[in-house]
Amino acid sequence: MLQIGSLVDNKYKILSEVGHGGMSVVYLAINERANKTWAVKEIRKDGVCDFEAVKQGLVVETDMLKKLNHSHLPSIIDVIDTEDSFLIVMDYIEGKSLQSVLKHGGAQSTDLVIEWGKQLCDVLGYLHSREPAIIYRDMKPANVMLKPDGNITLIDFGTAREFKNRSMVEDTTCLGTRGYAAPEQFGGRGQTDARTDIYCLGATLYHLITGHSPAEPPYEIKPLSYWDPAFAGSGLEMIINKCCQQDPEARYQNCAELMYDLEHVSDMDYSTQRSRRMKWTAFVASVVLCAVGVTGMIGFQLAKNSAESATYDAYLDQAQMTSVDEFSQFVGHVQSALEVDPSRYEAYDVLLQRIESDGRYDEQTEWDPIKQCLQNRPEGQSDSNENLLRQADPLQYADIQFRIGRLMFLLSSGEDNQLSQAAKYFDRALGVDAMVQSTDPETQSKAKLAQALSAIGDYIANRSKQESLFDEPDYDYKDLWNDLKQLQADNRIDSMGLKSYGIALYSRVASLLGGDYDNFSKSGISVAEMEELLTKIETEINTAEAGLTETEQGRYASLIQDARTNISSARMKLSALGGGAA
Repeated sequence: MLQIGSLVDNKYKILSEVGHGGMSVVYLAINERANKTWAVKEIRKDGVCDFEAVKQGLVVETDMLKKLNHSHLPSIIDVIDTEDSFLIVMDYIEGKSLQSVLKHGGAQSTDLVIEWGKQLCDVLGYLHSREPAIIYRDMKPANVMLKPDGNITLIDFGTAREFKNRSMVEDTTCLGTRGYAAPEQFGGRGQTDARTDIYCLGATLYHLITGHSPAEPPYEIKPLSYWDPAFAGSGLEMIINKCCQQDPEARYQNCAELMYDLEHVSDMDYSTQRSRRMKWTAFVASVVLCAVGVTGMIGFQLAKNSAESATYDAYLDQAQMTSVDEFSQFVGHVQSALEVDPSRYEAYDVLLQRIESDGRYDEQTEWDPIKQCLQNRPEGQSDSNENLLRQADPLQYADIQFRIGRLMFLLSSGEDNQLSQAAKYFDRALGVDAMVQSTDPETQSKAKLAQALSAIGDYIANRSKQESLFDEPDYDYKDLWNDLKQLQADNRIDSMGLKSYGIALYSRVASLLGGDYDNFSKSGISVAEMEELLTKIETEINTAEAGLTETEQGRYASLIQDARTNISSARMKLSALGGGAA
């Protein structure tokens, strides 16, 4: 270790120890000739396993910092490689870490947190604007120094990296601090980029404003209003929620977007918006009432609608901030939004997105919320929510009906009653002329799928009755075979937005084939044809699996296993037919 009073490189006199970590000690030193104090970070070679690897990382870190010049970053002055240790001479940052501020002062004031947030956003924006961009990756209170003048400095670039703008590149090492780190920092979830730092900054602001560390079990970032109801609908709550979305696409896409909202945070507060709307309403009402009373009523209604829209959006924001295990609370927020306006599509969309996200449909827990959101009647209304949606926008109503049918048919356990019930929802979607007659390719694809699955669902519901009738049924096993072949031919793993649906569709085709193989054979479908269909499905699933990310492989593992089980089961049954044509 360096000795107090010793001279380093004939320039830096060691004055005192100011901090130490697992493998380093930081000293305060002075260059007496320049009468300037510096920090000297010592990493001893005999105290670190595989020092050469550590040294390589330190060289990368120091080389990176040498290129930077920003008021919220320390400057690297010198790097000294001695026989016993590796020394880094840098700016001495007088002050204390925000971790220490939290430890001794608890949750910080909103004004302070927003000001620190703006400074951190500014320095991250500077790092991201370098060529190549520098991704910091370890934002947390312990790595932010608060100086006596109230400004902050970002320290410790040990996990920073230069961004590699190449497709299909993923971080292979898990870096960052759990709780503050974004999901993609844990490997196999894509490459870290500027949006990763935005997540870490959001988690840091969350800790500063609530006093609750996301790095402690259960490692969750709850809505600010969970800790203090006064934050409900606040601009800061909305900002932190957006920063900390699991999906990088749902976060702020760059620091400029985040900085704008931090600078206008008060404008985002629901109370501020409501106050402005009320003032605007009063102004409009007073002016218009002087002219025409009817126009005043119109203005009042417009203002009322605007306030209702903000409340509706606030409920949905609350819903999307709930964690996966808070499903009942999530549903409550969605239903509150529908009580404000049941004719808008967004609440139904948010509900179905949450249910679709895990690639499963659990009738026991998920059917009642869907039914209630559709069938509830708002106070003073004779129509149900879904009828009000249909009146407001028939095409969006059709989309919701299609998605519920798709859930039941493809992501359920596959019992006959679920498949036949799904047909009812497909029929409701197909009853909307705007869907059937649409020229939009995506809508046409949905209509085509709905027609095929509806026919199969109706067949399953009625086949026991059809088999007992003397009349030839309208839909027989040849029709079912043709529909299954067409479903396989039309299906693409990504064609319906969620890969789970593409995989589940292949699985359901194999299941139906295995369930009715004997009847197909009696209807003139050869074993060779059925084997060929199974082979195509298996090939598509293998190809799809090879293209999944590590995260997707984990998410869809059970779906893929189900599909392969259904294929194997169908093949075993076909083998009993002897492999010959019927």
